[in-house]
Amino acid sequence: MIAVKTGGKIAAKPLPVVVDTRERTPWDLNPAFFEVEVATLRTGDYTISGLEDCLTLERKNLGDFVQTVTADWLRFRKQLYRMAAFDVAAIVVEADLADVFAHKYESDADPASVVGRANGIYLDHSIPVFWWGPRATCTPMVERFLLLAAKKLGVER
Repeated sequence: MIAVKTGGKIAAKPLPVVVDTRERTPWDLNPAFFEVEVATLRTGDYTISGLEDCLTLERKNLGDFVQTVTADWLRFRKQLYRMAAFDVAAIVVEADLADVFAHKYESDADPASVVGRANGIYLDHSIPVFWWGPRATCTPMVERFLLLAAKKLGVER
């Protein structure tokens, strides 16, 4: 939420979050805290309105992440270079590491290679890969992250 001064009082206003038009299964962000608009983003899947060049989150389910860091790696690296220029950038995977090591994805990719590529994303591009579990636990983590990122980037609350 953003603090807005109205007539001497401070009223709370939901944080304006932009979701990319290509996002197939967007997170269901709490409307009490977030106002979601859909628009085309050049990089990533989520940002805060007005911070499109400063903040980006890339959402991946486990299968998509594995596909992206294996078969689509050359294309994805271009996105990583763009993401690295942001003040705040992260990849959020809707899975945890136990899912990777249990090979809960449809690919022949070795789990150690998948985790190694995630580590390489951080080491080579300074972009963390967050393994925040299934959607039910991932969504509240994303909400907290967006609120903290807004504060860090100077959005008044």
